[in-house]
Amino acid sequence: MQAARENDMPRNDDLPPAWKAAAILNVLDSETLERLAQHFTPEDFARIRALQVDPAAVKSLELSAIVEDFAESFVQRLRSIGDMRPPAALLEEVLSPEDLQRLAEAEEETPVWEDERFASEQVLARLAPVEHPQVVAFIFSRIDTELCARVLQTLDVALRNDILLRLLNMRPVAEGMVVFIERQIRVSYIENASGNRSEEARARIAGIVNQMEREEAERFLELLKQARPDEAKEIARMLFSFEDIAKLSEKDRAVLFDRAPTELTVKALHRADQGLVELALAALGGRMRKMVEAELSSGNAPAEEEVREARRQIAALALQLANDGEIVIDTGEDS
Repeated sequence: MQAARENDMPRNDDLPPAWKAAAILNVLDSETLERLAQHFTPEDFARIRALQVDPAAVKSLELSAIVEDFAESFVQRLRSIGDMRPPAALLEEVLSPEDLQRLAEAEEETPVWEDERFASEQVLARLAPVEHPQVVAFIFSRIDTELCARVLQTLDVALRNDILLRLLNMRPVAEGMVVFIERQIRVSYIENASGNRSEEARARIAGIVNQMEREEAERFLELLKQARPDEAKEIARMLFSFEDIAKLSEKDRAVLFDRAPTELTVKALHRADQGLVELALAALGGRMRKMVEAELSSGNAPAEEEVREARRQIAALALQLANDGEIVIDTGEDS
């Protein structure tokens, strides 16, 4: 009877590739799985959800075989390419020269959490009362515990307890947010300790925020408003997302879409809010509008990543036109 049940068990060769991938995901730790899942497309998630194979039917021996097959594929790949390439050569294949330069510069910098110009009792004691408690809690989660303890002892009891409670409930922070905070610390407490922040520094921070997902960027801006309202107002003037096109005047929308390549406009408008689509179409000339409408109704939707990139490029174009004085971006902030 036991042998019969084992014979009924799906064999490695019979399992669909998507199920094998799901099996591999099962053996990853949660942190690696979270990072990997960020690269999945909606179609990838749909294929995994649609799997009908019962996990209980695949025993540990079968799972081991799947993992071994997965490892063997890497060995075969290595044999096919010959000698191993140096790690630097691999990076040169997949990164642009600009990305390589930024990586080299980042490697030369001391991690902001370890930089003695910042990670000191004197600096942190001044920082804690003026920054938002959630930001302080995050910073304290990254630095030496003894240093944290010494700084906390210098703080008001209510603030100290607030920070400790936030530390207790600290959740994982998105990588984009970590980069933002690191940049803000480096600008405010290391590169420009005197407090005279340059326009270039604000532009770098705004550039980071503009690369974030809309909801993530809005959370950061709200946090910045609470901690540093004047800085938030200045940085808000440099922020623009594709959805903010609705805030432009009719004239400025016409200028923007006149400068944007048609192919980029078509990709950006796929799966956009219908109201935003209508505003964009109204900004186009008659012939161009018909071309864009025809492409949108063709059913040939681009990949989600292409849509996001097209929207990012149009938003960047809007910022460039605003910097050149050709259009006006209303940030909604008081002057």
